[in-house]
Amino acid sequence: MRVILNADDFGSSEDTVAATIECFEQGALTSATIMPGMPATEQALEFARSRPDLSFGVHLTLVGDGTERPIADTAAVPGLTREDGTLLPTRTLRLRALAHSLPREQLDLELTAQIELVRSAGVPVSHVDSHRHVHKLPAVRNALARVLPSFGIRLVRNVQDVYLRRPLKSPTYWLGPLWRRQLMGRFTTTTHFYMPTSAADEGWPDRLLEVSANLGGSLEVGVHPGYEDEWRNGERLSVLEFAHRARERGDELSGWRSE
Repeated sequence: MRVILNADDFGSSEDTVAATIECFEQGALTSATIMPGMPATEQALEFARSRPDLSFGVHLTLVGDGTERPIADTAAVPGLTREDGTLLPTRTLRLRALAHSLPREQLDLELTAQIELVRSAGVPVSHVDSHRHVHKLPAVRNALARVLPSFGIRLVRNVQDVYLRRPLKSPTYWLGPLWRRQLMGRFTTTTHFYMPTSAADEGWPDRLLEVSANLGGSLEVGVHPGYEDEWRNGERLSVLEFAHRARERGDELSGWRSE
């Protein structure tokens, strides 16, 4: 099986940048998505420029916890922000997307600004995914279909379909097959996608190796390396283990450029 090991949130903090770089240097990552406009984005861009052999995408950020801000002029994207100019909470954006009340022009403007920020820094953009996976929502997916062709980007993260437990309360678990078909009809992506979802996925390398032995095609594994947060450190250690064991099994580890 061909496996892409991607670090999300690259640039969100100095801690995540340091941990992601360590994982790259240890051969535990093949790709990362850069988070625009964050405290350590410049550090992430500097590393990406120095490693043209790796693949780097954009971690498109349309939602936040109160600190993330748009790259476009805040006055130009009021439908995507709180009153203080920070990006909307995830739940709010999802509800507006379902109500068809996300402004089309503002979505296009912000997505374009984020991709252009990475491209203009001298980093080729291999693919895109999104913070909190909001690109699976029809309004955002449609915006990608409008924006990505102008950048020559056709590679987009798939919707999660590999689970180590059944998250029965997750809308993605039930709607995922529909969203996958819609996304795969417009973009090129991997056959499968897995991301650890909670503490219940602790010890995921063992179980994912077992599950993926019966999968065909390609698999992306998304992680969030770090040191300071317990869950990020757990994902750092886990992807180091998984990469080593996947290679021992004979899996091909590759970046998104090979997709």
